[in-house]
Parts: sequence; C-alpha cells; structure tokens
Amino acid sequence: MVIDKMKMLFIFLDGVGKGEKNEASPFFYYHPKAYDIFLKDGNVLFLDATLGIEGLPQSATGQVTIYSGINAAKEVGFHINGQIAPSLKRIIERQNIFTTLLRHGFKVDFANVYRNEYLQKLLNDKNFKMSVTSYMTLISGIRFKTVEDLLRGEGVYFDITNHVLIESGYEVPVFSPQRAAENLLNVLNKNDFVLFEHFKTDIIGHSCDMEKALELLKLLDEFILSLIEELPEDACLVVTSDHGNIEDLSTKTHTKNKVPFLAYGNKKEIFALESIEQIYSSILKYFEIGTQRDDKER
Repeated sequence: MVIDKMKMLFIFLDGVGKGEKNEASPFFYYHPKAYDIFLKDGNVLFLDATLGIEGLPQSATGQVTIYSGINAAKEVGFHINGQIAPSLKRIIERQNIFTTLLRHGFKVDFANVYRNEYLQKLLNDKNFKMSVTSYMTLISGIRFKTVEDLLRGEGVYFDITNHVLIESGYEVPVFSPQRAAENLLNVLNKNDFVLFEHFKTDIIGHSCDMEKALELLKLLDEFILSLIEELPEDACLVVTSDHGNIEDLSTKTHTKNKVPFLAYGNKKEIFALESIEQIYSSILKYFEIGTQRDDKER
C-alpha cells in the first residue's frame, strides 16, 4: 500500500562515468550547470559499476543489476553487452523495480516513446532482441508509449529533441530540452515512479566524437536543469548510469570508472550507496518498502 505521497523521476543515462578531467573528456571543456546544483542542494555519489567481475562492464548486465538489485554479471559469470539475453530475462522475471513497485500499489510508468514499426517488431517477433527496459516494461504490463503519446505531451523520445523521429519520417515538432522536460513532468504528475532512458551518451562515447559529445552534454544539461526547476516538492530526481564511456573519448570501449548517482529533491539525503547493485534497494527504501511502517500498512 502507498504510505505517503512521494514520487521519483529516475533518469538513466547510458555510458556516463567519472573520469579524469583531461583533453580526452568532454567534461574538460563543458561543466554542466545542473551538476553544481546537485553539489550544492542535492546528493552526489559515485558508484562502482564493475560488479566484481573481470573485464569491462557492459550495458545488459549493468542495467539488469540496476533494475533488479541482483548482480547479473556474477549470476551469469561474465559481463553481457547490448540487448537482454535469455539468462538475464530470467533475472528480470524474478525481480524488477517495475513489478515490485506495482505490487506495492504504486503507479509506475516508462516515459520513453517507441516508433510504431519498432514496437510492432518488439511485440510480434519472438526472435526480436530488445533492451532491458523494453523487456521489463513488457513483462510488467505497462503500456508502451507511442508517438501519439508524445504529441499529447505525455512521453519523450530517447534523443529528447525528436530529430531521430523526424529523420524516420514522423511528422513531429523539434523539441527544445525545456519542452521535453515538460512532457516528462506531465508523466510524473500521473505516477509515483517514472523511468526515462537516454542512450545517445553511450553511442557518442563509442564514436569518440568530441564535437557531438559537447553538443549532447549541453542538451542534457538544459534538460536536467528544466527538470530541477519544475520538479514537484514531493518528488526526487535521480540521475545515474550503468558504466563509463563518454567521459573518456580516447577509447571506443567502455571504462571501469565509477558512475554518478545524483539525487535532488524529496528525501535526497537518504541515499548512501557504493555500487550500482544497491540502486534497486535504495529505491525501495525511498518508497519505504520493507520498512516496519510498510509492514504495518499491509
């Protein structure tokens, strides 16, 4: 049962670590203004993302770990990149943040908008390789958002601006970061926990393109600043990642750098974690699931 009115907006940025401030890092040339707000008025942590397994951390095992609280790399014995594998599906089926929160009576939504042709493949092709978040949304019964939701002001495409949609032939407006933030907050207003996933950070990290990296950092900064400015008083904004990448453009691979965990707003001070393994349990703590108070309510 929901105990108090509390919300969380969870922003996942794929492939963002804390690296050295040198000429190989876009953060050497651009310092996000939003980061200063987290430092001054929020809670700034840096988490281990290696999961205690040799090799470079990867997206699939990292994200499954974040959303399930189960160390996926240890479970399968190695890091897995890309889309969700059958062994990782079993972990998400066993436990994930969407189904756990839904089971406790919270309203949950995945804010990412899907192209119609992609969604049809995801829903109808048994061999389609999907992302961790797509599979988690599918098995939890949450409705996938479409371009129609975006146009109603209740969804955001992964690139924030809609340029990818426009290039794919969709008649949608270009979004400013402020307009995209407004859409995302509209989704939050109707829910208790909302996830938004952005993976262009990882794509650009692999490309080692400094110009595009700087352009993206500025976009993300404006987007997150807009979220901070309009965040409801009962909400906490969390920004985190699964592994390093874009912070070091001297290499096309992921890095072993720690990843940020940034919290701002309601109950920001409760977060005290050291690994991405603890993100799931920290979300439950925020929503007071598993506490004595929760037990009494049930």
